[in-house]
Amino acid sequence: MARQRLDPGLDAMLLFTDVGINIAKGRRRQGGGRRHRLRRFVGEQSRTGSWVLRGVTTQIAAGESVAVLGLKNSGRTEFLRLAAGTLIADEGVVRRRAPVLPMIDLGRAFDRGFTVRQNIYLLGGLLGMTPGKVEVALPEIVETARLAPNIDKYLRGASALTRQKLAWSIAMATKAPVVAADEMLVVGDVESRKRCLAQVERLKAAGTTFLVSTDVPRKFEGFFDRAIVLHNGGVVADGKMEDGLALLRELRLASTAAGTEKDETK
Repeated sequence: MARQRLDPGLDAMLLFTDVGINIAKGRRRQGGGRRHRLRRFVGEQSRTGSWVLRGVTTQIAAGESVAVLGLKNSGRTEFLRLAAGTLIADEGVVRRRAPVLPMIDLGRAFDRGFTVRQNIYLLGGLLGMTPGKVEVALPEIVETARLAPNIDKYLRGASALTRQKLAWSIAMATKAPVVAADEMLVVGDVESRKRCLAQVERLKAAGTTFLVSTDVPRKFEGFFDRAIVLHNGGVVADGKMEDGLALLRELRLASTAAGTEKDETK
């Protein structure tokens, strides 16, 4: 897990203050950015880029479940990465009261040359679990992922769906107080998704804070307390879920209409 500076005295669980992130075309600034700053210093890299997000100010209360909505390339994933500390703001500051679990592209951390068991220790460690905690959680992880019979088999033959379910099961086993999930709140087939949703509902009832970027918020109807809508690099709505969904529909209609007009002028 990314190294996160925590502020235990913070009233909110997450606080964004005038946050902006400028990303060069085709390149993302991750981690502390030391290598990128050094390359710019010696003239090997240009500072030119575009502001994906700018002037973002919002807060997430403890126990809230917040949907992050927006059109394609609206900065939803970057917003989550900023929350989790896997992306560092160029402007402003992100403050956290407790560690934030980044459920973003977790499957890429797996090594197909390792067994399922070895990969559980690998990803669990990356997400902040000690070997002892992984050992205790191991039976629950393989049972949730339905991989108990294959725990000592190599992961190379596993399908993408199987790897998704394994990554999800490991992430849930961390028992993190805050979860930032990019389209990964539930995974698998219909039956698996029902089990996943039941588990996150239990975590929510226990006080876990959820920040979720999703293209299809309707499938989580009743789960979210609030919606943040991103557009043109900023927050254009922050409030009731139904209001966020209504605005998202308007933005999609406007985007479709603009695309149609563009096609008609060719």
